[in-house]
Amino acid sequence: MGPTQSSSKKALSTVLVCGIPLTPEHRARLEPFFSTIYHYGDYNEAPKDAELADADVIYGFPPASLASTSQVPKLQFIQLASAGSERVLGSPLWKEEESKNIKLATAAGVHTGPIPQYFIGTTLALYHKFQEQILISQNEKRWGSSDKIGAGRMFIQELRGKTIGILGYGHIGRESARLAAAFGANIIAANTSGTKKAQDGYIIPGTGDPDGSIPSAYYSTTDSASLASFLSKSDVILLSLPSTPATYHILSSETIPHIKHSAIVVNIGRGDAIDTDALLEALDSGKLAGAALDVTEPEPLPDGHPLFGRMNVIITPHLSGRTERYFDLSLGIFIENAERWKEGKLPLNLVDLQRGY
Repeated sequence: MGPTQSSSKKALSTVLVCGIPLTPEHRARLEPFFSTIYHYGDYNEAPKDAELADADVIYGFPPASLASTSQVPKLQFIQLASAGSERVLGSPLWKEEESKNIKLATAAGVHTGPIPQYFIGTTLALYHKFQEQILISQNEKRWGSSDKIGAGRMFIQELRGKTIGILGYGHIGRESARLAAAFGANIIAANTSGTKKAQDGYIIPGTGDPDGSIPSAYYSTTDSASLASFLSKSDVILLSLPSTPATYHILSSETIPHIKHSAIVVNIGRGDAIDTDALLEALDSGKLAGAALDVTEPEPLPDGHPLFGRMNVIITPHLSGRTERYFDLSLGIFIENAERWKEGKLPLNLVDLQRGY
């Protein structure tokens, strides 16, 4: 049996669904848990004062009009429809002492399907020089010349035998590890403690690394020597990190020099984990072979930014998690947490307000 809640926590009866779509099917799945359901698909549309005051739970995203706990006297629980929580934690609501009485949970696990596939796909695209080959066929409308693609060499790299370094071993990192290991790659991981940990939170059956046994070694992000060793051993580095003071510019002019010149970096977490100026310097000087970036600093990148137009850099506009199943999956997490609340258990994916994720 998991951790239980204080007996002072009351049953949930009214949910405000905000900032996300709610289909008739989704509403039907919520009705066994809530006697009243309010829905506002537009985050910027202000719910009525009486509806805010009546809500025990907010699912989706807190409305833009919510600025004080005094507006939501009954609110006990916020279930985000996103895996990240920094936007909510930076809102006026969470600056009040009373907000500490509200449980906040994320939809961590919702991206377990699409983002690890993005990681594998972009890594293979860089290894196969797909960007170069596709541009020739699409833009120049001709058959590429084998003596020019890859400088005429046997250029394709394979995942088999490579060391994949996963920086941030959560839901996405663990599923990425599982997929990469299936290609024959060696996996190493870096987390805060530098030790093996069981996977927690919401887990989609058959995914991830529940007992943390896939990596051949663990390293610590809080120990500079351990982090340097991790970076130096990695052929591919996946950043799957939240945006916190501890992760800010974890790849910088101080740490990037530890990375192999032949390595590539894939960032699917938050853009500010990488110092963009340091990344550009490494790419320009040949100290890094390539990068795939679904998140950037700044974001969005301004038109004409020097990261654009490079054959060894893949840039996508923060869309790697846009699975067509997104709202089905996030609703599944919410329903499991509603069931846990009903049983007196703590919700899964609770945000640690001190750590910020």
